[in-house]
Amino acid sequence: MLRIVCLAFLLAIVAAKPHEEITKEHATEVAHECKEETGATDEDVAQLMKHELGETHEAKCLRSCIMKKFEIMDDAGKLNKEKALELVKIMSKDNEETSASVAEIVDKCDEIEVPEDHCDAAHAYETCIHEQIHEHGLSLEEH
Repeated sequence: MLRIVCLAFLLAIVAAKPHEEITKEHATEVAHECKEETGATDEDVAQLMKHELGETHEAKCLRSCIMKKFEIMDDAGKLNKEKALELVKIMSKDNEETSASVAEIVDKCDEIEVPEDHCDAAHAYETCIHEQIHEHGLSLEEH
């Protein structure tokens, strides 16, 4: 299930750059850019690419950086509902039957209280999205 969280970041690229072909290599490139910006380690990037949730502050900051680059989280550390909705739709094989659930997931996660620290906020948002997708019993795209 934790790979879903990391898949979110890979799929976020699709939402942020719809006219560009998205590859795992591109996602890796962005992760490495964020690694340099955040002081994350190669292990943090490897965990991300293996779809494992990182617990260190640097791993959380890596995710914050990626979320900001793909506009899922804004510069104030708040969830961008429109981009998050696009992301969850992609992750959950959105169709007419799941559209209401997708909107509920994003609304629920948009309402959570998050820490002021953007790294911790990114972790809180990704945890919420992951939990809500599971709670709503949605099928997830496997890549």
